[in-house]
Amino acid sequence: MQPARKLLRNRAGNVAVEFAILLPLIITLSFGLFEGSQAIMAYMKLVDATQTIADLTTQQQTVASTDIDNFYLAGQLVMRPYAGGSLGIAVTSVTFDINTGAAAQAWQDTRNANPMNNATTLAAGYGGKGESVVIVQGTYSYSGFLHYVLPRSLTMTQLAFSRPRLVASIPHS
Repeated sequence: MQPARKLLRNRAGNVAVEFAILLPLIITLSFGLFEGSQAIMAYMKLVDATQTIADLTTQQQTVASTDIDNFYLAGQLVMRPYAGGSLGIAVTSVTFDINTGAAAQAWQDTRNANPMNNATTLAAGYGGKGESVVIVQGTYSYSGFLHYVLPRSLTMTQLAFSRPRLVASIPHS
């Protein structure tokens, strides 16, 4: 009976057992913090890219499809070090009637994204009679590096509103 009591009092392996039990939890928390911080950084890059595209668009007196291509490329460069190919944009110009102030979509151009269906609703309150607003909707499909805690892909969306600087309304050709 005495050898059994000695064995029960022996605490030499307790730390190793506790460490083995807690190790998976510690690894999951560490990877989760890493993946979560990377996803937040990707979202912050999406905010910057969307605002950059809106800013570049509203600096123009007229916009062509090739200009939107260049703005999209600039947005992809802003997304670095994250993959720029997952970026999608929808650039929309909404004008406000000079007499009634009613919002109407003037034009829309998309790259790697679905068209915006609610642009006139979103533009409410962003312009007065005879003015316009450019709305850029950016989407980004984030894929984590480790795929340990986060799902395979997170779709992020961001809106940027900007008013033309040089003209009342920017035409698209």
